[in-house]
Amino acid sequence: MKAMSVVVAKCIGVLGLASAALVIVHPMSFAGLEYSWKSASLLLALQVLLSCLLLYAAEQRRQGSEIAEKAFPAAVMAVVLWVCMFAYWLQQAVIN
Repeated sequence: MKAMSVVVAKCIGVLGLASAALVIVHPMSFAGLEYSWKSASLLLALQVLLSCLLLYAAEQRRQGSEIAEKAFPAAVMAVVLWVCMFAYWLQQAVIN
């Protein structure tokens, strides 16, 4: 179970970094709202930061480090909160 959570977390972290790099190069449009550095810089910066944090915490968990006992669940919850912030940002685009 521990190995599977590490693999999933690393995949999500790499996907987050790759999508952030893609959005910086070529902005995407969601629900008529552009997701780019110009229009959603805070969300994009948090995406990069949290992806790096998730990759670090997953590696620490794989190594069996003590810091992973608290860092890994915190990183997972931070990513969940970012998803909620992104959903709220999309909802504001739909309402307006």
